[in-house]
Amino acid sequence: MKYICVTEVDAFTKIPCTTQAQTTGPAMPEVKGFVFHWNNQSTWPVELASDGTYLRAPKYYGTCDDDADTTIVGVLEVLTEEEYTTLRTAEHEARRPYPSWIGYLDTMTWGAPTPRPANAVINGGNVRYQWDEATVAWIPIESVG
Repeated sequence: MKYICVTEVDAFTKIPCTTQAQTTGPAMPEVKGFVFHWNNQSTWPVELASDGTYLRAPKYYGTCDDDADTTIVGVLEVLTEEEYTTLRTAEHEARRPYPSWIGYLDTMTWGAPTPRPANAVINGGNVRYQWDEATVAWIPIESVG
């Protein structure tokens, strides 16, 4: 297994998104056994030139087969496991919404240290809550319905 970083290519022409606009839609490079794990979402949105070309490459990280051709267009780099892990940890930290929140590196997500109250809209209730980092608690902001 290899650790790799890829970017989008045009679905038909396979031209990288930083070279030409993806006129037939985005696609991942066809790397043998590629499995997507995470992306550099903390740096999105990616700016576009007036012609629709990306000004910098959105990066997608994952693994591929050991015998995969990693010289094809769209493969940005092959990483060591240590480099991959370091980049993933840095990306995860960049997504942290609040200092008190608890990270789940396996899913690249964060959760509040206390659950939303049962009457929160997201739980089927009728109160909208907002996280308040100063008190490390959910604060009601409005009732709905």
